[in-house]
Amino acid sequence: MLTAASPTEAARRRERGRALQQEIAAGEPPDARFHVLSSFNVDLLPPMLVEALERSGTRAEVTLGEFGQIAQEALQPDSGLYRAEPDAVVVVPAVEDMLGPLFEGGPASLAEGDAEALVDQRLAELSATIDALLDRLVGVTCYLVVFGTHRAPFEHVLDPGAGHRGQAAVERFQAGVRTLGERSERVLVVDWDWHVRSVGSAAYGDDRLWYLGRMRLAPTGLAALGELVAQHVAAYRGEARKVVAVDLDGTVWGGVVGEVGLQGLELGEEGLGLAFQDLQRELRKLHDAGVLLVACSKNNPEDVHEAFERHHGMVLRREHLVAERVNWQDKATNLRELAAELNLGLDSFVFLDDNPVERDWVSRSLPQVAVPDLPEDPARRPAFLRDLPHFRRITVTDADTQRAGSYRAQGSRLRLRSDTLSFDEFLRSLEQEVTIEAVHDGSVARAAQLCQRTNQFNLTTRRHTVADIERMRASDEVELYTLALQDRFGDSGITGLAILRFEDEEAEVDTLLMSCRVLGRRVEDAFLSFLGDRARARGAHHLAGRYLPTPKNAQVERFYPDRDFEATGEGAYRLDLSAQAMPAPPEIALRVPANA
Repeated sequence: MLTAASPTEAARRRERGRALQQEIAAGEPPDARFHVLSSFNVDLLPPMLVEALERSGTRAEVTLGEFGQIAQEALQPDSGLYRAEPDAVVVVPAVEDMLGPLFEGGPASLAEGDAEALVDQRLAELSATIDALLDRLVGVTCYLVVFGTHRAPFEHVLDPGAGHRGQAAVERFQAGVRTLGERSERVLVVDWDWHVRSVGSAAYGDDRLWYLGRMRLAPTGLAALGELVAQHVAAYRGEARKVVAVDLDGTVWGGVVGEVGLQGLELGEEGLGLAFQDLQRELRKLHDAGVLLVACSKNNPEDVHEAFERHHGMVLRREHLVAERVNWQDKATNLRELAAELNLGLDSFVFLDDNPVERDWVSRSLPQVAVPDLPEDPARRPAFLRDLPHFRRITVTDADTQRAGSYRAQGSRLRLRSDTLSFDEFLRSLEQEVTIEAVHDGSVARAAQLCQRTNQFNLTTRRHTVADIERMRASDEVELYTLALQDRFGDSGITGLAILRFEDEEAEVDTLLMSCRVLGRRVEDAFLSFLGDRARARGAHHLAGRYLPTPKNAQVERFYPDRDFEATGEGAYRLDLSAQAMPAPPEIALRVPANA
């Protein structure tokens, strides 16, 4: 039985394989030359394969073809495959690569019969590939790997025979690959898929229980079987959740669109941008199966709509959303409004958000809403969403596929307030601590970065550079402060900057900005309270501020008037410090080191 090597053992084998490769390159010709054709990247395979072959008695040289080029290498007479003149060819066609459209598009992507046609086409291509290399490499042995998948194209459909699940197509392809071994005695099928299953089965079983009590499953296996049966029962009874409410910044795409703009978003065909794109693909699949998608995001609507309409990496479109709440009010309130608009209970909702503070607020305020802990690593999120039990169903019906359109046409917008937990109680539960420090050598770069990148909560949007900040630090008439925030979920680091200018008996707020990651938690009021205290300490009688509108900072338009500043014209405001105490919010611990 195939067993999994530990990371330490795998590293040891790789190093041994590299040493063998050097010995073979410098010594006698190898016993055999192997060439590997794979649909995915196997760059680290050669030393592993050399080491394994050596333990089995064969000194081998192993070369690689370009991954994703199986057919091209086999069908082009001058390819690297034929230049290598191998004695053996290892072909590794992964199901998810060969049947890519089936995995990428979801249940509505292929018309009836298209999945079967795709399988037939890929099997015919693979058969022609094998025939070509056998004909052109007389005497070569082909090791054809059956490389399966741990998932069906659409896991949320549970019926293994349902076309929408895609499992039948996957299994037919794998069965077809296995039959290619019948084409020639020089084709040996290496059933990797079967061995992977055996490793999984071993984890759930215990041979002693079989001999003692004819039990094929250990307790762990029985628990897994019970869970699977329960999922089928729930799906059959129609208990699947109907709505997925999804955050946008940091969840659907990487970055804050209002801060970094379209070009700065992490979303595309490479790296973690692909992970965000794949999460969108999984959401699209849910949409196609009848799950309602709604957006619930603290953001400027214009920025969000621009991202949906203009970013080339977007897989989701606004038409996939049956409703949206893109604003600056708390997300529990938004979810209640969305539930009222859709005329659904909150127990129909699943809320996805990368921010643990937002998740905690929603789960405390609306316990009916399912709030899974989205992995911090975006690379883990597509699989996490696929594995969620909340959307399981036996099959997909016509009514399911038409559901989104009917809900899009619906909608009365009601505003409801959370009554299960007050916002003040929630803020107290966060145990927020704000640290305010004078800008110092170690924070100058961060202060300048905030000036350049912060757009939404930025009263004046003055783009001060490092040189500007250094000049202001040298002036006795200017004070610069950073704000850092931490709570019981972790440390957010420096997320705010304020610059005070003093002249006569007035202190003017040249710059006041905050990262949108911490907005709506009264941190800005703690900062403003500190600035008022500093102004008084310097003998100022008034605190002045200005709001300079930009396309992205509309949310702070009323920041000063909502805090009792008097308008003095042209976006300018002033507060009489003798009449206004401006205490810090009681739910925030304010820490001011001596250097401030």
